[in-house]
Amino acid sequence: MALDLHRKNEFKKSKKSYDEIMKDIVTDEFPLNPLQLVGEMSFDDPKTLAETDNLPRSDVQEFYKDATIFITGGTGFMGKMLIEKLSRSCPNLKHIYLLIRNKKGKDVNERIDAIFEDRLFMRLKHERPKFYHKISAIAGDASLPGLGISSCDRQKLAENVNIVFHAAATIRFDEHIRTAININVLGTREIINLAKEMTNLKACMYVSTAYANCVHSKIEEKFYGAPFNYDGVISLVTSANDDKKLENITPSLTAGWPNTYTFTKALAEDLAKNESTGLPFGIFRPSVVISTYNEPVRGWIDNVYGPIGMIVGVGAGVLHTHHCDVTKVVDLVPVDLVVNALICSAYKVSKSIPTIESNPPIFNYVSSKQNPINLENFFEVIKKYGLPSWPTINAVWYYSFMPTNNPYLYSLLFLLLHTIPGYFLDFLCQITGRKPMLTNIYKKMKKANAALAFFANNQWEFSDNNTSSLWKEMSEADKKTFFFDIKEMSWDYYARACAIGLRLYLVKDDIHTIKNARIKWEKLRKAHLLLKTVVAIVLLRICWFIINLCFN
Repeated sequence: MALDLHRKNEFKKSKKSYDEIMKDIVTDEFPLNPLQLVGEMSFDDPKTLAETDNLPRSDVQEFYKDATIFITGGTGFMGKMLIEKLSRSCPNLKHIYLLIRNKKGKDVNERIDAIFEDRLFMRLKHERPKFYHKISAIAGDASLPGLGISSCDRQKLAENVNIVFHAAATIRFDEHIRTAININVLGTREIINLAKEMTNLKACMYVSTAYANCVHSKIEEKFYGAPFNYDGVISLVTSANDDKKLENITPSLTAGWPNTYTFTKALAEDLAKNESTGLPFGIFRPSVVISTYNEPVRGWIDNVYGPIGMIVGVGAGVLHTHHCDVTKVVDLVPVDLVVNALICSAYKVSKSIPTIESNPPIFNYVSSKQNPINLENFFEVIKKYGLPSWPTINAVWYYSFMPTNNPYLYSLLFLLLHTIPGYFLDFLCQITGRKPMLTNIYKKMKKANAALAFFANNQWEFSDNNTSSLWKEMSEADKKTFFFDIKEMSWDYYARACAIGLRLYLVKDDIHTIKNARIKWEKLRKAHLLLKTVVAIVLLRICWFIINLCFN
């Protein structure tokens, strides 16, 4: 059963039994079982599922029946979720091919094995134990000509693939322009060229971003003029031999766009518009993708990008200030809902007949129009359910967070709350023989803050008419299996499992440390109150001294 999987993977390090650990965790003060909360104890029976697989399926499931799928970006956050959902909810698909490159001494087969070690796949392994036989790796690289695929593999894909999901991208905001062009723009061209060779293609979906056109305050489901002719930019970048010179001209080249990521995504959309003519092609634009809402488990995530990274930093007592406007609506979308919408968008694209005059349909998947939440309320609802129930054992201080949209005040707060304490604590580490870490952490935080400032202090108006229409057209069966109605999503429900999800899946704290983590958190709370009291007394004494000095 699912519980046995968890015992095997998670409790083998602890000398206590599962029941003993749960007795420590589930108390009158903290009555929730963390595994029940995230859904790891409610997997379906594989025999029952196998019996229902031969029954009539929903429209979307029928579309994927006997389909061969090609996915790029399968090792990434969204890619893994896409693989899991297709394998679990479309069990009658024929095969999934993943474009994977050799990396860090691991070949493609080792990397594909590493993907399925993630706890994201626990439910799939339990409910569909034979799923692995339907997934194969194709050695290649989205940054190389022809995707770096061998002629034999290319022919295999051309003859067999019916559906393409192109999600491979470099999402680093400070990526060198050459690398960003090679992966985000030329990689998209190579996918389109390969799609044109596919004899039985039904749908080809390009995963862009809702912020590709962030220079506009209102972003609709339509194409916008590219900043420059994409062929001209490609020619400029590929013909340049000096990376340093390219780096120097990048600010003028990307003028208006905050980084090379959004700039190259805008170019890629323009390229797709012009070069995908005749293909069943669609563009899918999610906003900021966050941890899972409901499936396969609640709260799963594997990265610290965006607001989730801030939550981790604040919860660990490392992050105490941030340059952001917490009153602005932040556009966040859970990854499982994103993937469900993407899967259904491909189904929708397959039903339309492309013409020379028509542009590919665009689907904005956003939350701010139908279910808005600002950053302040998002943090508060996460804090409400996350602390003190699920603190991390690695916390270095108690929750203390003072964000500001004033750059001068932010610089002062960063100095007082990060830089000075960081140097002081690292000095203590050095004299006690420990490895100093905080100074480097805060330097990275400042760099990340600068990269995110544009998005953390602005707000956009998105339209999502195509996505809303898609939801309304779906059958009740598909709405249940592939839920993505952002209007009906509950931020309160999401927040209940967010913190424990971060603890289990991202920070990877063992479940048996929760009791000690709660004890440590209470000690940190008392220390925090003591420090505030001491600081307040010192400040009052200073003020009193200044007042006396003035009067005397």
